[in-house]
Amino acid sequence: MTAPAPAVRPSSLAATVRPSWPRAAGILILTGGVLLTAATALEIGTDVSTEPGPATAFWVLFLASTLAHVAAMFPLALGRGDGRGAVGSSVAGKLALLGFGAFFLANQSLYLLAGYLLPISEPVDGATAFLFGMSAVQGLLLTIGGIMIVRARVLTGAARWAILVLSLVGFALGAVINASSVEALTNTMYFVSTGAQIIAGLLIARAGITAAK
Repeated sequence: MTAPAPAVRPSSLAATVRPSWPRAAGILILTGGVLLTAATALEIGTDVSTEPGPATAFWVLFLASTLAHVAAMFPLALGRGDGRGAVGSSVAGKLALLGFGAFFLANQSLYLLAGYLLPISEPVDGATAFLFGMSAVQGLLLTIGGIMIVRARVLTGAARWAILVLSLVGFALGAVINASSVEALTNTMYFVSTGAQIIAGLLIARAGITAAK
């Protein structure tokens, strides 16, 4: 008599899977956070505007971190290229994440331009408001993307909340920069922000996704 084949529980097939795109997105965010931490340490601890060695290292680290974060938005928004990343089928989520990448690239470029390349000691009229507006849009886009990731329920565990928390840390950093004149507090918040990037990257890189999504 042949023993009956054991029944397979449907839930065991549709629980979680581990595709490559969360790992790619997470590693890129993690890498960007580590590089930006090193760049920030150089900027705070040395004179990157006059010392050639630290200046070169700062520029390489800063630009590499920027490109890593921008690149991370593609697998996060689009998955394997099939349009089903961390936001599922949400068009608003995809546009928010990719838009964040574009604004992040623009803002980081403007930071280098205004801080190190333009020989202007005082900001031009309206420039401060423009930069503030650009940063606000960047933060808003990441927040929308984070909310859409939470709502989509594609990523599992703490990774589902990582981008939303990261956006809130970014707003906290902006508030400290604009409201505080205490350099030590501002510097601390810079490292809190880069540390949050590293943690978010680790969580997303290790995350599974719900198979139903």
